[in-house]
Amino acid sequence: MSGTGVFDLDSLRDRKNRQRAKLAESSRDGHVGGQEHEENVDTDTTVHLRREPLTVILQVSNIRDDAEVHRQIGINDAMTFAQLHDVLVTCFDLPHEESPWHFYYLDEEAQRIDPRHHVAEFLWREGEVVEFTWGLWDFKLTVAEIYPRDGGTPQALCVGGSGSFPGSKFDLTAINAALTGQAVIDEILTYLTPPVRSIIERSRLFDFVPLLQALDLSRDVELSAEVSKKLASLPREVTTEGQDAFWSIVLGLACIGSEELMGAVTATTMEALGWINDDGEELTAEEIWAMCEASTSVLASVGAWGPEAAAPVDRLDIFRALLRGVG
Repeated sequence: MSGTGVFDLDSLRDRKNRQRAKLAESSRDGHVGGQEHEENVDTDTTVHLRREPLTVILQVSNIRDDAEVHRQIGINDAMTFAQLHDVLVTCFDLPHEESPWHFYYLDEEAQRIDPRHHVAEFLWREGEVVEFTWGLWDFKLTVAEIYPRDGGTPQALCVGGSGSFPGSKFDLTAINAALTGQAVIDEILTYLTPPVRSIIERSRLFDFVPLLQALDLSRDVELSAEVSKKLASLPREVTTEGQDAFWSIVLGLACIGSEELMGAVTATTMEALGWINDDGEELTAEEIWAMCEASTSVLASVGAWGPEAAAPVDRLDIFRALLRGVG
């Protein structure tokens, strides 16, 4: 398991080796018994296993003869299977009824998992599989990826999917809003500067809430007086369209992802806000950037993007300051 980062077994082996070396040294010195031997031997044999917080990306599938439904879900591996059940019900929009449900670990005996167990006890490496039954439906849960998490990472997030059950539809925004909870959404929105809060409320793109939660907007930022002054002057556009374009770009840049991802986030946000080009079509990322060149040039000058972009940790401070308001 040491390869997954769940338990630090290498340090455990090192501790055991040190203890053996101490015992061997004591024996060579002639201290093989009595009070002197007891004082020279480390009698504390308690082993402390360091537990790292992890995010597990699950590929969850329900495959039937006539249809398939898939979801990709990121979860905190410290949650219990009872909590995972609630996440799956939300992600698949299962009816709120008392249907029997169970998790099974797919070994030779297909043992049933006590829902009080934690996810990390069974889904601790890529490729591990657990089966979830809900009523007459079977779901296969496969670990696609595992990586470290921090305190700002959402407990659960649906990152993609396809298909839906009869009487339902796949609505990623609604799913993540339900997973996040209205109380958390309201709390995150209070940290935002009014223009950004307006963007999210008008677009109804509450998918941004987990991103903003992960940014930890309450964290202190370290910016020079010069950079803070420049950020406080943004946006420099005076039209609603130009200002919306600027904040859509900031939200895209805050993802700290590829240029393709940033462009997709920016275009999706402007579309959700109702902006189109002169031909009545969805605005491209290039068209959106052209609407706020005065402001994006300032962002480039402080290292928020471009060939002279600052390190990701420094860019995050810039975006935290922008999103919650400077000055």
